[in-house]
Amino acid sequence: MDLSQIKTGDRTIEILHPATGEKLGVRVNLVSIDDERLTKAKRVITDRRLYLEARGKVFKAEEIEENKINLLFAAMTGWEWYAQQATDDTPAIDAPTFHGEIPEFNRRNVNAVLYELAWFNDQVNEAIGETKAFFEPSKQN
Repeated sequence: MDLSQIKTGDRTIEILHPATGEKLGVRVNLVSIDDERLTKAKRVITDRRLYLEARGKVFKAEEIEENKINLLFAAMTGWEWYAQQATDDTPAIDAPTFHGEIPEFNRRNVNAVLYELAWFNDQVNEAIGETKAFFEPSKQN
């Protein structure tokens, strides 16, 4: 087995209702914390921190929160807000909205959702931390 062939892939998660665990009709596409895009984003944050420390300053709480949002956005490659089809057990459900609209995937909308919906933010953050889930068994053979 060539270990250099063991690589992470993308993954899609379903956003679940924070109280019931039911699917809400939102899928988020993610890359691993080890993905090059996240490495670049982490380096920008580290460079900023080193710059501040060299001048005797520290990150403010607001900057830490903003950095987390930036990393989550960097890990997201897209999202889908979709209607759910009826099954024998459940009725059809319209596509979810955010402030009355289905938000397009862009930095402004992602930031708004992640800042306002802490439980959404937590689910994306937790999924990124599940490293094992980004490895496809077929890539390990």
